[in-house]
Amino acid sequence: MSGLTMATISHSFSARRVLDTVSLVIRPGELVALVGPSGCGKSTLAAIAAGIVKPDQGRILRQYQRHGMVFQQSRLLPWASARDNIAYPLTLGTLPRAQITARTHAAAQAVALLPEDLDKLPAQLSGGMRARAAIARALVVEPEFLIFDEPFAALDPALRRRMQDLVLSLAQARGFGGLFITHDLHEAARLSHRIAVMDRQGKGILGSLVPPGTPGARSEAQIFDFTQEARNHPLLHDLVNVDERAVTLDCACDTLGFQRCC
Repeated sequence: MSGLTMATISHSFSARRVLDTVSLVIRPGELVALVGPSGCGKSTLAAIAAGIVKPDQGRILRQYQRHGMVFQQSRLLPWASARDNIAYPLTLGTLPRAQITARTHAAAQAVALLPEDLDKLPAQLSGGMRARAAIARALVVEPEFLIFDEPFAALDPALRRRMQDLVLSLAQARGFGGLFITHDLHEAARLSHRIAVMDRQGKGILGSLVPPGTPGARSEAQIFDFTQEARNHPLLHDLVNVDERAVTLDCACDTLGFQRCC
């Protein structure tokens, strides 16, 4: 089982209500993309799903033992090698060193990082390799559920597509469920079984759209036709039409000390 249920989740930052009674159910093995305008609370909901932020109210039911998270930035430790960054979650437990090494190499191999890249510092890695290392760090705990918080937004289109294909291949091979935060409708249509749409003020999920076919099996023509038609759907009015320059983002620091925008 790898499902996730978040029921009537509410949360505030600095007296501003960011999420207001948001409910979302992700079925076992389902990849759900969550879309909405910047500032609507998508990243906050992802942080709550991951246990990084505790909601003011609401209930979370996780039908799995372990999850991993890939953040907006790679958040690799700058002084540590790619190998040590990938292994970091395992060093917090009591696993034997040999098992940590084996799982680290397996995670790196799963994302196609070359052995010679593992000794490099993050500053010596390309953007694509940093993204791969961040995904490997999430995989190393052998998760049954993955949470992605716009991890490819800063990548160029060609590299973004390669990272999307990597996520699809991993999901198909390992069968995990997941929550993928994005504001890119095309990315949502490529990666998900279902697209959930967040209210622009964080007041719940407005509804869902289901692209034709299944992730990884859709043709580019199907994705293009779906996104063109979906842009006229009432559910996506705010995503398509809100001027993000007019949106005020409230930021706070999560429990790891990283600034994040809600």
